[in-house]
Amino acid sequence: MYYFYSRISTAQQNSSRQLENFKSHVGYDVKKVFIEKIQGNVPFFERPQTNKMFDEITDNQERCTVVVDSIDRLGRNLLNILHTIETFTKNGINLKSLKECFTTLLDNGEENPMAKLVISVMASIGEMERNRIKTRTAEGIAIGKAMGKFTGRKLGSTQSDEKLLQRHQTIQKKLIKGLTVREVSEITGASSATILKVKKVMQNRNMI
Repeated sequence: MYYFYSRISTAQQNSSRQLENFKSHVGYDVKKVFIEKIQGNVPFFERPQTNKMFDEITDNQERCTVVVDSIDRLGRNLLNILHTIETFTKNGINLKSLKECFTTLLDNGEENPMAKLVISVMASIGEMERNRIKTRTAEGIAIGKAMGKFTGRKLGSTQSDEKLLQRHQTIQKKLIKGLTVREVSEITGASSATILKVKKVMQNRNMI
């Protein structure tokens, strides 16, 4: 089954060119077209149409391919694009870019070796960026501690792991699909602290 994802940055722009390219693709169905009018710097899984499409695909048992006109429709940030591809692959979703002739999975569901090579290069560059972010974050925390902004966890009531999981089933579902804490927070409105608690319990129980 094919899904078609189009993104334009503003309401003034026109998605007709992307849609025309989709119409000539095998499996085209207007009901499976998702058009997003949003800036490319917004992370992929924080976009309304993206989440609608992703939930529909992952709730479906069929093998699916998401077709985009070009890879930059996923975003402008390398780390975000890489995370999107990794999340798709984890959920058995093939990604196809018409402009770059790029498919991430083969017909048998296994990773495309050439795509894997490209992703590996992207991952190496992404890892360098992650390390820079971690360094800046650590420096910021050190400065914050020196200024007394980090004083540790406040004392208070706790809840059992079972109750925690029962209360936050939507968070569990998103984490199982491979979304990040930030993405889950944007989608559900839950705090990062709550999501991290749920994630820790799930990891301890080998749920993710």
